[in-house]
Amino acid sequence: MQEMMIMGWEEARPLAYPIRLTVFVHEQQVPEELELDDDDPTAWHAVVFKDGQAIATGRLLGNGKIGRLAVLRPYRGQGVGSDLLETLVRYGERQNIKKFFLHAQTSAIHFYEQLGFKAIGPVFNEAGIDHIKMVLEPA
Repeated sequence: MQEMMIMGWEEARPLAYPIRLTVFVHEQQVPEELELDDDDPTAWHAVVFKDGQAIATGRLLGNGKIGRLAVLRPYRGQGVGSDLLETLVRYGERQNIKKFFLHAQTSAIHFYEQLGFKAIGPVFNEAGIDHIKMVLEPA
């Protein structure tokens, strides 16, 4: 059974940060000092739970930027990331956000395209990984 909650950073940090540390710092070699930033305290954080354990996370900023999407390895390929992203968009729409964007790792472009995001602009390097800006304007 899967459950998802959206919360502020104070509540989300002990749940979300270990996931982000595992995925971004340990798996993808992002420098740990880049992982936490000044946007965390102002963002809405979604955390996905399975059998009471936090397994995935992502955040949404008030300007429509979605980021820090991370799913623990054993739960990838099961729709967790899609559910997480769709929940963040629906939540943002309720906050009157009309346009969403994110910086997608180039290896994940197809994943985001399947959910309606469109790539714009050139590829750029962020934390040592190639990314591209993608946007979504829900109907």
